[in-house]
Amino acid sequence: MIRVSAPTDDLGISVLAECAGAAATHAGGGAEAAALVVRLLAQDARRRHTVDTADADLHLEVALDGTEVLLTLRDTGEPVNAPPATVLALVELGLATAADGGIDGTGNVLVARVPLPRHGRIVETDDLEVLPDDAAASDVPVEVRPLRVEDAFELTRCIFRCYGWTYAVQDMYFPDRIAAAIEAGRRVGGVAVTPDGEVVAHVGYAFVADGVVEGGVAVTDPRFRGRGLMGQVAQEVDLHALGVTAVMGRAVLTHPVTQKASMGLGRALVGMYLDAAGPVQQVGFTDGLIDHRMSYAVTYNPQIPLDPTTIWIPARYQALVRHVLEPSELPLTIGEAHSAPVPPASVMTSSYDALKQAGTVKVATVGDDLVAALDGILGQFRAAGAEQVLVYLPAEQPALATVGAGLPSLQLAYAALLPRFGELGTGLVLQWLRNPAVVIDHFVFADDRFRILAEMIVEQATTLGDQETRQRLRRARLEQLLALLPDDGTA
Repeated sequence: MIRVSAPTDDLGISVLAECAGAAATHAGGGAEAAALVVRLLAQDARRRHTVDTADADLHLEVALDGTEVLLTLRDTGEPVNAPPATVLALVELGLATAADGGIDGTGNVLVARVPLPRHGRIVETDDLEVLPDDAAASDVPVEVRPLRVEDAFELTRCIFRCYGWTYAVQDMYFPDRIAAAIEAGRRVGGVAVTPDGEVVAHVGYAFVADGVVEGGVAVTDPRFRGRGLMGQVAQEVDLHALGVTAVMGRAVLTHPVTQKASMGLGRALVGMYLDAAGPVQQVGFTDGLIDHRMSYAVTYNPQIPLDPTTIWIPARYQALVRHVLEPSELPLTIGEAHSAPVPPASVMTSSYDALKQAGTVKVATVGDDLVAALDGILGQFRAAGAEQVLVYLPAEQPALATVGAGLPSLQLAYAALLPRFGELGTGLVLQWLRNPAVVIDHFVFADDRFRILAEMIVEQATTLGDQETRQRLRRARLEQLLALLPDDGTA
């Protein structure tokens, strides 16, 4: 890791940019992009240094994080809750893979990721073929063991042999990204491996919050099915030893088998993420390349007992929350909205992912400016090309029930309820959609649980989108009427 501090003048900004470029060159590439990102971050920080000009130094950290150069700039200027629009534009262009912005206990923290050349290295398929489900069974022995860094290359080949280019988790086609995630401890799992080193089965989890993992990556080579490998491989992952308190799942809404697999003892269906990822080719599920974005059902499975908790939900979302809670065993109770002390300013961080064209906002503290602050962030993400934005809200803060009453005006529809989600506690997740009129004709539901919840969430998203359109038309009509009034010269 490299740490450099410099003033906010032109020379200081140039020094920081040059350091970032040199570090990226040493890491393997991306020098020009790294330098440009840091220059734009620093210029934005200088613009915000309007109060405490005596302590206007900028502090840059450059680190290698797997297949990306991680650029972190800290400043003590006016607080931020999102990366600057100039850097979001670079994310949209692909010069950076993601950008985050927010505050911590010392000041502002702005983070950007610049991809190294190997970040884009995809699985080589020249010597591979997609195996049919009825492929001849193999009697080759296998070793079942925990997932290792060196398994990444063969794991991507296993994914392709089983699904071709149809697998919904797009990162699973990039061996260097998988290796980096395993090495960093962000991805864990088990594998079945032949004596030749070929991965033929895998169950995996990725950490998404402190103590919370997301499952859903599970694959078995058709030649090795019928041996019970999936269950054996899953036992190689000791979630308790890893400190896991909850397992989340995402089930593709065009594949009922995945939905059935996501539900089981202790698991609750808690929401739907609509238009969450780009379209893929789903041979075997649907015919050819689907022309819509991927949507997922969200499940939640606590690994340790949950404490009874009161949550505070804005009125517009209570019906959906109750629908989720009633059939579950989640010990959550909706509190009655009441007047509560509210800090003037919300505390939140946000990030944007160019690959998914999706933004994320995590609110740590609900303040009086919640709606206005989120409106500003959503505006930036819209301009950057976002198709979906997820907003994570702390549902254990009483102020959310009252301050959050204005959130539907931002076209934020219900997405999920997460009973224990790291530092957030119980999280109410809302979603903004560029196209709120989601068509569900292509969804294939495992049962009525999935169908009914999907219909309720889509109806709310569509209604809120129509409401926004009607408001814009009313404002436009008002302007037209005002323009017809005689001009008495006093304006």
